Amino acid sequence: MIGTLGPATMLGGVVWAFLQPYRITLLHPHGQGFWWLAIEAPILVVLAGIAFAFLIAPGVIEDLEAEEDGR
Repeated sequence: MIGTLGPATMLGGVVWAFLQPYRITLLHPHGQGFWWLAIEAPILVVLAGIAFAFLIAPGVIEDLEAEEDGR
C-alpha cells in the first residue's frame, strides 16, 4: 500500500498537467523567467512522488516489515 503512494502521486501530477495544460508554462514560455518555468505545480507534484517513491517509501516499508517480523 505505501509503495503505491509515490507512483499514484506522480500519476496525479501527470493527469493534472493534461487536464490543465495552461498551468505548464513550458508550453508557452513567452516573457517568463527560469524560476517561473521550472517551478510549476504539476511538475512539483511529480517530483514529490518521485522523491517519496525512492527516498521515503523504501525505509518505511523496511520498518513495517521489521515490525511485522518482530525484530
